[in-house]
Amino acid sequence: MGKRDDPLIRGAKIAIKTSDNGSFKTQHNHIKEARRFVITLRELGYGVKKWSNISNKHVGAVVNHWKIKELAPATIKEYLSGVRTVCRLYGNNCIHDKNNEFGVENRTYVTNQDKSVPQEVYENVVSDLKSSADIDKHRVAAQLQLERELGLRTEEACKFNPERAVFVFSDGRVFIQHGTKGGRERFINEISDKAGYAINYVKTVIDGNNLIPGHMTEKQWSGKYYRTIRAHGISKAACGASGHGCRHAYAQERYAKMTGFQPPCKFESRKDFKSNAEQIAGENWHTLDRDARQVLKAELGHGPDRDDVVSQYLGSV
Repeated sequence: MGKRDDPLIRGAKIAIKTSDNGSFKTQHNHIKEARRFVITLRELGYGVKKWSNISNKHVGAVVNHWKIKELAPATIKEYLSGVRTVCRLYGNNCIHDKNNEFGVENRTYVTNQDKSVPQEVYENVVSDLKSSADIDKHRVAAQLQLERELGLRTEEACKFNPERAVFVFSDGRVFIQHGTKGGRERFINEISDKAGYAINYVKTVIDGNNLIPGHMTEKQWSGKYYRTIRAHGISKAACGASGHGCRHAYAQERYAKMTGFQPPCKFESRKDFKSNAEQIAGENWHTLDRDARQVLKAELGHGPDRDDVVSQYLGSV
């Protein structure tokens, strides 16, 4: 059986291309990741033909082989993302969510640098965009608000469909389904008044099912979106943060609301952070910090083992 005829590779392509999960680039990457997994699986002598039958035993064997071949942990994690995505598309939810279950170490590059878009800059840019007669600038404003007030990724924000996302809005939750990384759907359980306003504003400027204008491709809109926010002052050169900094600002605000104190990246040193946290919450600050990070991992769409990623938003202790 050749690679082109392999039922797992063929099944991965069909599932991902028909799933409507992620951009073309994301889908392409997942197919490549799944294919690499299948090739290694066959090299190890496994003949499983259905993704629904893939088990942690199969994944563990492949990961161990990759480690012997000295693949970087980051590369293995990328491959596992594609594997999990395809398995889920076939109803297989048994694969471990935590990479360390397969002995894959976490990345350790964490700085305590604050990468959030300053609130004043964000508010001024949104105000300027909304004062324009150009409807596309209003859509850019709507997208920025979703990133800042709900912590959405850029792709999630431009594909946000308020009618589908808020079908549970009456109980205070929003469902994030389209454009998620790895096809990992999630709920945001606590919605602020500003987030509710952002959702309602999307309804006034939406074009069809989302914020991407009907005459543009996703790639064209993405280019226009980034050009627009840079022109209005959101860039590392102009304000010290890129558009992704809106998501950082969301995470930091949510953390402060849940714990009662500011995250580590808001202080000159970890010592200053701990002193402030202890003054406000006493010895309980450790528990508050840990619980807030767990909530944010889920709300931001990261796996339960991704402490390193959340620390990129908040700083480490």
